[in-house]
Amino acid sequence: MIFIECYGKNVYIDDELVGYIAPSGDMYANGHKFGSLSSDGEIYIQGQYVGYIEDNYDIIIDDNVGGYVSPSNDLHFDSVALLNNQNNENE
Repeated sequence: MIFIECYGKNVYIDDELVGYIAPSGDMYANGHKFGSLSSDGEIYIQGQYVGYIEDNYDIIIDDNVGGYVSPSNDLHFDSVALLNNQNNENE
């Protein structure tokens, strides 16, 4: 599946709108680039691969569901999944 439908849409952490996905696939929060989304659904945060979007629109981070893509193609990340990923990288 191609996920360019998400380009130009919003990024949420939990239920809080924090940023957007640029037409290039770069993800921004609070005015700063924090990651990117490939057209194949791969998710990179701070240049590191962290997960992907499944065909059923679940966001998978570290082999666990870490969010979802809404019917309007916005990305909704779970803050706990993002925090766990960050903690795993620091180990």
